[in-house]
Amino acid sequence: MRTTIGLVDTLQTMRVFVRVAQRAGFAAAARDLRLSPAAVTKHVISLETRLGVRLFDRTTRSVALTEAGRIYLEHCLECLQSIEDADASVSELSRSPKGMLRVTAPVDMQVPLSPVVARFMIANPDVQVDLQLSNRVVDLVEEGIDVAVRVAASLDNRYVARPLAQVRMLMLAAPSYLQRHGRPRDPQALEGHRHLIFVEPRPRDEYTLERNGERVRVKLQAALRAAVTEGVGIAAMPSFLVRDELEAGRIEVLLTDWTILPRLGLHAVYPHRRFLAPKVRSFVEALQAAFGDAAADPWWPADPLGASAVATRRSGARRASRACAGTPASRDNTRRQG
Repeated sequence: MRTTIGLVDTLQTMRVFVRVAQRAGFAAAARDLRLSPAAVTKHVISLETRLGVRLFDRTTRSVALTEAGRIYLEHCLECLQSIEDADASVSELSRSPKGMLRVTAPVDMQVPLSPVVARFMIANPDVQVDLQLSNRVVDLVEEGIDVAVRVAASLDNRYVARPLAQVRMLMLAAPSYLQRHGRPRDPQALEGHRHLIFVEPRPRDEYTLERNGERVRVKLQAALRAAVTEGVGIAAMPSFLVRDELEAGRIEVLLTDWTILPRLGLHAVYPHRRFLAPKVRSFVEALQAAFGDAAADPWWPADPLGASAVATRRSGARRASRACAGTPASRDNTRRQG
């Protein structure tokens, strides 16, 4: 009997410790667990005493895991997840997604991701989604994240990563800018143009472009970040940000026969678990259904030059045709004058 009670107490203490670590605070953890702050503190102190190590560095303003705390947290999460999976494996309720799903994604993914989240919540009314948009690389274990949507060339191999799509980086400019400054015909010509950069994450002022095995590295003169559609300068942006602007002709893709390196992919990332929670599995499946073939870029435009470039080419073709053959109106005028 004592052994059973001791095991229950240990599991509860582990749950309290994990929530304090995830919330980075005793008061927040107490609210989540519906315990008093004193009870939460008692659990953590008893755990530190039993283990003989300090799990948190505590000040009046912050709570942070020690190295021992980070190691213990990872094992606690695995243990608690195994217990949850064991319960779920014999429960009829486990067959339907439910509970809180914590998702993180880059800020720029808000537009393509929001409709996916909305449709997922409508299809799964028992799931609440906490969508956290940040360009910071989040530690999934420490911060209690279920799924991270990441755009990257390579990923941390500590986690499971499910490929969703390819993402091309595009060199872009507005038609108004190109009319004033001309269209760069090769990567080296970019250095003479004004460029727009992001201030978060760290600005990238150097790009490598590749074509048929040839690579060219260019150093760009940075300008203040502004909307490329206003014609301020040239910008390199991921395809998922600019599809609508391209189709509307507000911007055009430059150097379409060159590829900006490194090549990027869109991934669903989640901590490795033997049994995947139904809410996580269903959400990853929803992402795959939304973005399609993992080997293709779903946002790559049918005409990468943009609608305005198409209109310009057609207008130029009509002018050339009239210059060669003459319009019906010009032939009529010639006959009347004759």
